[in-house]
Amino acid sequence: MHSLLSYLKYFLFPFSLIYAVILSVRNLMFDCGYLKSKSFDLPIISVGNISVGGTGKTPHTEYLIKLLQDKYRLASLSRGYKRQSKGFVLADQNSNSHDLGDEPMQMNRKFPKLNVAVDADRVNGVKELLSAKRNLKLDCILLDDAYQHRYIKPGLSILLIDYNRPITTDFVMPMGRLRERSAGKKRADIIIVSKCPANLSQSEAEKLKKEIRPLPHQKLYFTCLDYAPIESVFNADTETQSLSDSKKESLGIVLVTGIANPSPLRKYLKHFCSEFDEIQFPDHYTFKDKDLDQIENTFNQLKAKNKIIITTEKDAVRFLDMSIKSNVLKENMAYIPLQIKFLNQTNTIFDQQITEFVESYN
Repeated sequence: MHSLLSYLKYFLFPFSLIYAVILSVRNLMFDCGYLKSKSFDLPIISVGNISVGGTGKTPHTEYLIKLLQDKYRLASLSRGYKRQSKGFVLADQNSNSHDLGDEPMQMNRKFPKLNVAVDADRVNGVKELLSAKRNLKLDCILLDDAYQHRYIKPGLSILLIDYNRPITTDFVMPMGRLRERSAGKKRADIIIVSKCPANLSQSEAEKLKKEIRPLPHQKLYFTCLDYAPIESVFNADTETQSLSDSKKESLGIVLVTGIANPSPLRKYLKHFCSEFDEIQFPDHYTFKDKDLDQIENTFNQLKAKNKIIITTEKDAVRFLDMSIKSNVLKENMAYIPLQIKFLNQTNTIFDQQITEFVESYN
């Protein structure tokens, strides 16, 4: 199997080479001014990555929202991946994941003061957010997953690199998982190595820094995932519950995910239970009625005295938009909020860098 995969990689190499050349020419045209990047007269912060798949963009964007929302009028703008709507959409209280996509809808539910918008054309999206007819009077816009969208020029660009998938040893698609060559990291103002071990040593951090080789003006940070207490998907009034309060020998968990990489969550949950099962769907998957039956059947087959279905916050948004009649699912499905934590207490430095950037426009 390994030799087959190696052979396939060599077969895909010419296609990756062609794709890399096309992307390099495109980036060069932007760098030389043949293709124009539009700037706006307010602070715009971009959060993105070079790798395909989850690097933690949403929890990092949510960190920025929590940092800024009490002092500034904020908007988030993304393309709204896999939404069923077209063009520019500004979220309201009647919006759902079909209108916005799962991640924007998650933020719309979570942050009532945030103006959540989606538009594949980011320049048009910013213009709509700033238009007089909207009258939003924004102080700052957060661009989610916009590192390759060079038609708009953010004032501050944050690049996320997954600790488990270093870009310095990866290849451009389709041979690898890079959206562009790793040299594209030079456009970032801030580089964050995400999903690090919570106990990352100073020596390993220094080793990663040497591999990444940030430019003098680039700030480098390291973050890890931090799981909050679980919350009921369908019963908002139910108190949050800590998994550590349950007795491991009597707890069974069914993990249901439709995300790019569920392995960190899987590893985390296995510490708390004696019985574990998992149903894994593709990233941004649209759940169907037959999937609900599968989830319920898997749950019923667990033999543990206490058992629960756990999903991600992003997946919970899509379950909430379904017409679910099963009381078993309604009473036993919970999600686990995901947040990020800066290592070595560097959050203070990061917070100051962000707030100084936003205040520099006032």
